[in-house]
Amino acid sequence: MKKISLTLLIVCISITFLLNFALPEFAGKMKDNISSMNILYSYSVTKTFSEQIQDTIEIASVPSGKTENRNGNFRSDVKLEGTPLNIKSVVKESLNKPQGYKTKEKLTGPEKGFSYRKYYLTKNYDKGRYTVIRTNKITGKEKVYVGTYYEPSTQDPFVKWSRDEK
Repeated sequence: MKKISLTLLIVCISITFLLNFALPEFAGKMKDNISSMNILYSYSVTKTFSEQIQDTIEIASVPSGKTENRNGNFRSDVKLEGTPLNIKSVVKESLNKPQGYKTKEKLTGPEKGFSYRKYYLTKNYDKGRYTVIRTNKITGKEKVYVGTYYEPSTQDPFVKWSRDEK
């Protein structure tokens, strides 16, 4: 009996080594497939929108009569609060995907009468509460998780704007 257990242990270690070191790209795919199969649990996710939140970034301040060239890459990601690690991926699957915004442009200063023009980028997020009901497929036992989500807004996730100041 001990010989079979030892042989089984050696086989398992060998397979783990092979997957993790010899074929790491295959191991990553298998891990994702196994975790997404939801073998033991089923999940039900409900979202409730509460408000839109803005995050504004100043991109540049250009003086009157001047011009600047700017390149920028911006990203708007999903944010979760009060979310246990074991259900983060389940919640993220039900939210809007992260958004990217690239810009490469010439920014000009304001007309006479103003000192400078400030350029801004506003990221819009939809904020709300989520409820996840995790059901054990074998026992039928349920566990409820509740938390807050911020997802990139589907309407105007990014808004670029400027303001002339004296």
